[in-house]
Amino acid sequence: MNNVKSVIGFIFLMGVCVTSLWAEYYLAMRFPIIFSVATVAGLLALLGALLRAPEGYENENGFHHRARYKQARRPRHITGNVRFSELRR
Repeated sequence: MNNVKSVIGFIFLMGVCVTSLWAEYYLAMRFPIIFSVATVAGLLALLGALLRAPEGYENENGFHHRARYKQARRPRHITGNVRFSELRR
């Protein structure tokens, strides 16, 4: 039963891929400049997302990513009696 579900899922996925490729080809032939601008914008959006993604690794316990740099604790508010030279410590 599980094997049948995998085959049906694979056929459905191939149908979606072929349909999207056909639609992209049709758009590229009909509107070549607009389509290339949209493609470049999409690729730039993907590049931006990949550059912002955290670095990590995956093992048998799951996916782990390291924490980014820790920010220094700063006072929430400055009272009138504190000198700026005291805050630099």
